[in-house]
Amino acid sequence: MIRKSVVKSVLFVGGRRTEALEAARDAGLHIVYAGPKEALTGRHRELVDSAVLLPDFTPELAVRAAIALHAVVPFDVAVTVGDQYLQAVAQINHELGLHANAVRTVSAVNDKALMREILREKSVGQVASAEVRTPHDLREFAAANGYPLILKPARGSASRDIHIVSGPPGLDAAAEKLDPVGGGTEPWVVEEFLVGREFSVETHSTGGEHHLLAVTEKFTTDNFVEIGHVVPARITAEERAAIAGEVNAVLTALGVEEGPGHTEIVLTAKGPRLIETHTRPGGDAIVELVRLAAGFDIHQLHLSWLAGKPVDMTPRPSAGAAAIWFFTPPQGRVTAVGGLAEAQACEGVESAFLTASAGDVIPPVRSSDDRHGDALATGPDADTALRRAKEAVARFAVDIEPAGDVEP
Repeated sequence: MIRKSVVKSVLFVGGRRTEALEAARDAGLHIVYAGPKEALTGRHRELVDSAVLLPDFTPELAVRAAIALHAVVPFDVAVTVGDQYLQAVAQINHELGLHANAVRTVSAVNDKALMREILREKSVGQVASAEVRTPHDLREFAAANGYPLILKPARGSASRDIHIVSGPPGLDAAAEKLDPVGGGTEPWVVEEFLVGREFSVETHSTGGEHHLLAVTEKFTTDNFVEIGHVVPARITAEERAAIAGEVNAVLTALGVEEGPGHTEIVLTAKGPRLIETHTRPGGDAIVELVRLAAGFDIHQLHLSWLAGKPVDMTPRPSAGAAAIWFFTPPQGRVTAVGGLAEAQACEGVESAFLTASAGDVIPPVRSSDDRHGDALATGPDADTALRRAKEAVARFAVDIEPAGDVEP
């Protein structure tokens, strides 16, 4: 299938990484970039044809800047690879009449309460849930649906501020997150707690047809911060088929037409159940895991599709499996660091990074931002790739002393 509306020029909104820009260059597209001034690197300058850089680049400003820019440097579609600008990019495309995923589709993906509402209407991805703004709303849901339950921001990201409520004693603590009257507060979503293994599903959509690229097995802390991923997931053919069917139904119900998708699910005793979905590639180096172990370049697929090229769904993996494991040291003050070279030298390691430095204060792990390094490794199978990534992270030598001012 070839895209009906061929793109010759693309606007990239935000983003510090350059892999998608490189794919656009390979696809022969004219590249316009708009983003924060400090994000532009030397590699950006080599790849982009024109750029608008602003010191305070908010999503709201992105919309105004892009519309003004289009009058001077026309582009055929706006894209982004990060959560922060997804809604702004949808608004840009809508206001300029550019073909892309509809604003309501992107809004539903970004707003978990709206997503659940749409899926309920179409009897897809059924999970007991409700939008809540007050403690009364939360207690009503608990009374009707029981425990355990999950409370999270409707527009949250990076695994921030997710709370599990196991029973009535924890309900009052969770309710403190909500405004007593709900006036002018951001909405939260409460959902039934899904029991089972967690996965993400990486897809690429073309004209409303959804292609499954890989199922990624993921690992989390007790408070749902992701600390590891491996491709391919260790599942049966039957489980993969069930997961594919559920994700296809969800993306179709939400009106996803094109581009990369990253859908998180739990494989429960009753089958796959949706956590959330995104109209962007997965983070945490999942794009690289998919390239190595599934043989698909997500950015290349997307940008080539926009440029009107035929979509090549032939997998070309270079490894049997690929895994990433994140470094999550105990809280305290860092006094010394080492071991990076040893981690990078481990068998099968493609890359390793250590971001902790002497003097840093390490807080408790509450979101993806609280991880301080990682190692990505390949192997002939998932077990080997995972073991190699973990062994590399274990080579990090970070000395930590208790710090009285670290928040518990």
